[in-house]
Amino acid sequence: MLYARFQLRVSLLRLLMLLGVMLSSAAFAGEYEWNQSAPVKTPLPGNANGKTVLFDVSHGGTEGNADWVIDGAFSDFADALVAQGYLVKEYRGVDLNGDGRIQFVDDYNDASKVGLNEAVITYDAISDADVLVLAETNRPFSVEEYAALKQLVDAGKGIFFIADHYDADRNLNTWDATEVYNGYNRSDLSKYNLHNHYGDLRNPKSASAGWLAENFGLRFRFNAVDYKSGVSGIVAPSQVEGLTQGVAPILMAAGATLAITDHTRAKGLVYFSAQDNPVKWNHAKDAGLYFGGEAEGPYVAISKPSIGKAAFIGDSSPIEDATPKYRRQDSGATKKTYPGWTDPGHASVLAVNIVNWLANQENYIGFGSAAHPAGVLTPTPLADTEKTDPNNGQPWSQPGSGYNPWDEATFDNGAYAAPCPVGGCDSNGNPDPGSVLSVAQALTAADGTALTVRGVVSQAINGIYGLELVDSNNSATGIYVKLEAAQRNDFNPQLNPSVLGQTLLVTGTRGAYMSQPGIRNVTDIQIASAALSVTQALAQPQGTEVTVEGVVVSELNGIYALLLGDSANPSQTINVKLEASQRNDFSPQLNPAIVGKTLRITGKRDTYMSGPSIEYVTDIQIVGDSGGNNGGGDTGGALTVSQALAQPNGTDVVVAGVVKAELNGIYALLLADSSNQSITINVKLESSQRSQFSPNLNPAILGKTLRITGRRDTYMSGPSIEYVTLIEQIGN
Repeated sequence: MLYARFQLRVSLLRLLMLLGVMLSSAAFAGEYEWNQSAPVKTPLPGNANGKTVLFDVSHGGTEGNADWVIDGAFSDFADALVAQGYLVKEYRGVDLNGDGRIQFVDDYNDASKVGLNEAVITYDAISDADVLVLAETNRPFSVEEYAALKQLVDAGKGIFFIADHYDADRNLNTWDATEVYNGYNRSDLSKYNLHNHYGDLRNPKSASAGWLAENFGLRFRFNAVDYKSGVSGIVAPSQVEGLTQGVAPILMAAGATLAITDHTRAKGLVYFSAQDNPVKWNHAKDAGLYFGGEAEGPYVAISKPSIGKAAFIGDSSPIEDATPKYRRQDSGATKKTYPGWTDPGHASVLAVNIVNWLANQENYIGFGSAAHPAGVLTPTPLADTEKTDPNNGQPWSQPGSGYNPWDEATFDNGAYAAPCPVGGCDSNGNPDPGSVLSVAQALTAADGTALTVRGVVSQAINGIYGLELVDSNNSATGIYVKLEAAQRNDFNPQLNPSVLGQTLLVTGTRGAYMSQPGIRNVTDIQIASAALSVTQALAQPQGTEVTVEGVVVSELNGIYALLLGDSANPSQTINVKLEASQRNDFSPQLNPAIVGKTLRITGKRDTYMSGPSIEYVTDIQIVGDSGGNNGGGDTGGALTVSQALAQPNGTDVVVAGVVKAELNGIYALLLADSSNQSITINVKLESSQRSQFSPNLNPAILGKTLRITGRRDTYMSGPSIEYVTLIEQIGN
């Protein structure tokens, strides 16, 4: 196990050297929560196919509610590719100045800074990839970057362009993915005729003009169409390189189509059928839907311009999942993404088919032979309305005060590329020392920094003398802990195997151990509670995501909030602002019976009614009453599996049961009723939960009793628990 992890770290280090993101350096200690080790997902031994997929985040993909990263809202997509045998990596840019971090410098508005921007794409940096995934790129490419992308395709590699509707300008810089990929803005204003580094990016008002049309034979339309029932005009596999095999109608939750301008280089895979009834997206700035039917152009398309390949889809919704990692750049708020990967209109089958096709080099060029039929030209590939800009060169909404999409220094805490983590920074610009750090955050701290780290015990290190903590959200990210003599019996996995999988709070000093990033001089180790007390929550800095348990004391501000008291010290209280959907059940004014109940609440530390608070509440569960009697013994008042099966879909539940088997490979488990193990429910695991709770990855979890917080739903055609926010092992 140790050797395997060492090998993984060697592979990771090689990637980081390529991208210029070092594991640990005092020169940039604590500056960026996001600038930890770039995530890497590795296939299981014996399953590797020898190919690499890079997901680009150098030009966007994390703006607004977007979170298209392999350890965030594209984690299900990435995991599916890993299951196919791919090595999956995140691409951030090139460390030009050798300081160990990737920094965006605005070379778009200021030509004097050309050559300083490190969030760039070069051919040398991406040439090891078999497939490059570009997801909702929100900053334009330079002339050199467009050339690098075409060079990758001409070298026999593949690019998957994932776009969205017109005006999906998530960072409010007047560019969305349809414009970036086409190679020009919808506006023809002179401000889009830039310096030589970017060139003339004004609307050419010609369907055959622009980088995408000139090089790949198609363009993204500037439309914005809704069809959640699923785009059903799926072209026969024999006509489209077999790519639509097993593909069902695909959700379009506000998206764009493409127009085929050269049918010998490009062809559509999925169109609106005559039976489909798509409509204009409610917020579209123009007609939104231009022609309807096949004349609107394909929703999904491919191109074979050389020995390499490209694929295109007009919406991210059917590919994303509901597990965002980062905060919003403009507000620091928690993001909300769509569970499209498991939606009935998911594109998961098609997305994997596409990557497999892109990764398979074939030397034929273009379409038009019997083996590779030509596409169909789109009748009107450029609608008249697409020649004008309804926004007149302005963002669809003005950025809030203090936020500048071209300046990372203005990004809010916890956003990708932000100066500070969720907990904020101290006066020296380092993460607040009063915060409990994740393993990922701890890796950015300088040697000698005193800190407290929260992580999951994964293995013994150096025999009885140490352990490894892995990040709760990414088991591939770990740090070594050197144990003091008095701590070994309780916390070394070799001496105490039951500590494996436990979440610990470790207080010590950052310093290398066994030639790896580590924590030394450990002064305190505690097994972390599944939830904070109110007193502990009060000590967390504003902006921190917390899960808190406490007793409902009273209503606050009428129906809009409640006062939560510490179970051990009722004089310690915190204000809880309720979302509209939570008030009927949890407002003491509307439901007086809630007073005295013990609640577990997940939200963000903030200030409300001039006092410390929890806001942006995503989950509330009743876990007991004020006397500590939860009615469920060790299961904490959770429902049995039988009781959970009786709940309607959409109900938030806490369920206790026994792990009976794996389900759908690494992605789920089968939970059995403790009293009757023939009664089961499917549990869909989030990506961060799989290494510990998937029986496929961790067979030791079989037979264990788990307490699971999530929502009743349907998964794998059976009753399920999904959107799981918390899993706790009960007993041994």
